[in-house]
Amino acid sequence: MNREEILAKSKQENRGQDIANLEISMYSIQFGWVVAICLLAVVAVLDAILFKRMDNGIFFAVMASSSSVFFVKYLKLRKRHELVIAIVYAVAAIAFLIAWIMQLTK
Repeated sequence: MNREEILAKSKQENRGQDIANLEISMYSIQFGWVVAICLLAVVAVLDAILFKRMDNGIFFAVMASSSSVFFVKYLKLRKRHELVIAIVYAVAAIAFLIAWIMQLTK
């Protein structure tokens, strides 16, 4: 492909979309994700200090969401290491889910 074909294909794919808006939206989502993880970490630490327990529900949510991110990346990119990371996070999420359910039944 030459330069003109690549530009034409890019224009066609991004037709009607503001590229700056898309980039800012992606950055905002990433920033929100980091804030959410940090807040969940603070909540987990406070829960451990105040109630002398580990809140497995928080860790389940973090692991499950991380797993879904890497599964989507694998589906889009088809890179094996993305799948491996997704599976590791999924196993951790299942472990925290089981621990959380056991914690709730006590």
